[in-house]
Amino acid sequence: MMEWVTLQTLYDSKEKALRTASIVATTESRLVNQQRGPQYEVETRVEQVEDKWQVSWRKVFAGFKTGCDGCQSCQAKLPVQKTQEQDSGKVIPFRKPSAKNK
Repeated sequence: MMEWVTLQTLYDSKEKALRTASIVATTESRLVNQQRGPQYEVETRVEQVEDKWQVSWRKVFAGFKTGCDGCQSCQAKLPVQKTQEQDSGKVIPFRKPSAKNK
């Protein structure tokens, strides 16, 4: 478990602080987690400091990810078959060059 990191910015409302906490959690999760390897969860907390609100966050180790979990998001899509009506291309026949004896 990592120690808490506190943002220096103070927010006027709890809603703004919660929105910022959500952004921090999403961003840090994307930065720290890899497709394979160590995985972390990002915890956030919003605390009132005098009449303002402050956001803190930390990374918590969640385990290792060893491979594909089958979400199929990386699967290549099959090419779409075109019908002749959709195919606007034209085949141009090429002639063989004539062999002339010089």
